Amino acid sequence: MQVDTGLTEFTTISLSEKPPQSIDRRSGQRYMSVLQAGKLVTDTMQELCLIRNISSRGVMTEVFAPIETDTRVQIEFKAGALASGTVRWVQDGRAGIEFDEVIDVHEVLAPHNGRMAPRAPRLNIDGMAKVRIGDAYERLQVLDISQGGIKVQCGRYMEPGLDAVVEIEGLPVRASVIRWVGNKYAGISFNRIMPLDQVAFWAAQQSGHINDAGIPGNAVAARH
Repeated sequence: MQVDTGLTEFTTISLSEKPPQSIDRRSGQRYMSVLQAGKLVTDTMQELCLIRNISSRGVMTEVFAPIETDTRVQIEFKAGALASGTVRWVQDGRAGIEFDEVIDVHEVLAPHNGRMAPRAPRLNIDGMAKVRIGDAYERLQVLDISQGGIKVQCGRYMEPGLDAVVEIEGLPVRASVIRWVGNKYAGISFNRIMPLDQVAFWAAQQSGHINDAGIPGNAVAARH
């Protein structure tokens, strides 16, 4: 079940002890709603996902890059917990994943390390951003990205607390703040988070898993 607030997407927590089934097979299950994004990692890719439904035995995720049944995956939850599993079905941009072991749902969704709010999952990426601080512009390498910010190669004008404007081709421009600087790198926090689907599609394009039209990269290659 999706709860539409006009601003956010929500995950449903199932009290069933079975892994989530495809949309047209679910019935008679009990849910409550929480906000949840996640990260899927396979042997060949990593991508952001929206966790639509979770139980102690598995999850239903909305995915933004191609994934096949029987693929082994590791899921990183927004709270930082990890779970391994196998893709059991794929349908209409969603995938059902069965965990290898039963999990404590409330434990994996709860913030860890004393954080008041869990950190958004982030993707390692090789991209470029134009960062403006005052009147100075610099093009900097992006090393990772999440809905909430980026890690970049440190620029000449960066200091913690400075306001910045970040421009990444294919993503919305964001007013931002330099959060930390160290070891030749800097962390930049967006003042307003990026929509999950936009970051996920952009990352999939950067890695070659889909093209600008959203077609899988391997499908494009097969046509030539």
